[in-house]
Amino acid sequence: MRNLKVLLIGSFFATGILIFPLQADAQGSNVTTDSAYLKFANMKDFTKKGSWMTGGTLSLKFKNSTDKNELIRYVEDNRTYDFAVRVDGAYAFADLNFAGLALLYGQAGRSGVFQNSDGQTYTEDLFGTGYSFTPFLKNLTPIDKKGRFNIITQIEFSNRIDQGITQIILNEELTRKQSLKYTGSLGVRPGISVFVLQNVAFETTLNVAGVKYSYERIRVTDLPDAKSETASIDFKIDILQLNIGIFIYIQPKK
Repeated sequence: MRNLKVLLIGSFFATGILIFPLQADAQGSNVTTDSAYLKFANMKDFTKKGSWMTGGTLSLKFKNSTDKNELIRYVEDNRTYDFAVRVDGAYAFADLNFAGLALLYGQAGRSGVFQNSDGQTYTEDLFGTGYSFTPFLKNLTPIDKKGRFNIITQIEFSNRIDQGITQIILNEELTRKQSLKYTGSLGVRPGISVFVLQNVAFETTLNVAGVKYSYERIRVTDLPDAKSETASIDFKIDILQLNIGIFIYIQPKK
């Protein structure tokens, strides 16, 4: 409960940073103020039954490391990147309740030069991709009369496939490792939604894994195939893993 309170406070702070310039501009003149008031007259009109929602999130990460001493190896040079794009689409089957589907594509890579515990230098390169499709149910609970601020409760059934190949060259010998992993999970994404324009909302959510199952198969040069299965139940909230996105709500035709 404490973590959820911290999330709500942090989300309001983040969205406030985006909203403040809009409100400051709106206070510049009476005409602008009236226009801003009309924009946020009733956001609940865009979340009524028959409405559509679309939007997405983007995550991107780069990291470079040099001359770093790790526990089992020494890093001479290591460069990594990781990005993922998620697109959501949903239909309001009832007021403030949506059913939809999310599609995700991600990519990761690593290239580095290392020394093992015996002082031998080797190179390691990795390239991987990930895909997922996630049916979900999304509920918005307004916390003000106009429906501009909402608490999000989103239940998801995620199906993800990750595949990658790692290449290691040591003493002029090449070793390849191919991996294929399937992950299925049922969880909840709580968060905050704030309408920053007429039908555009800024949303901040986090992942709560819930029930999770994964199966992985690994093939390594000159070694037998390895397989592993993992099942877990985890409802821990990590406030550091935030998903931030922009979503557009389309009002049904009258």
